[in-house]
Amino acid sequence: MEFVRCHWQGRVPLARVFWWDMLIVGTLVNLIAGGTALAAHVAGAPFWLAALIFFLPLPLNVLLTVSVWRSAGQVAPGEGLLARAGALVWLAVMLVV
Repeated sequence: MEFVRCHWQGRVPLARVFWWDMLIVGTLVNLIAGGTALAAHVAGAPFWLAALIFFLPLPLNVLLTVSVWRSAGQVAPGEGLLARAGALVWLAVMLVV
């Protein structure tokens, strides 16, 4: 629970939450979920089950985006703006991929 609290409050350093938590771990979780959803669909699972599997990482995606957004408020304005824009683009891509 401390993981969620620290991230939600923006107490995680921006470099860590952006590069490691979001881009590496978050992307990996989304790729695994997407692949599993695709495999379930191909195997003949009901559409609702494949969709559920695909959208399971959504709460994590929102948490990581909020964490980047809040952590970006504690750094230089240019760096923070780029991180916020990157987080929004990442969230949009993860909703489609």
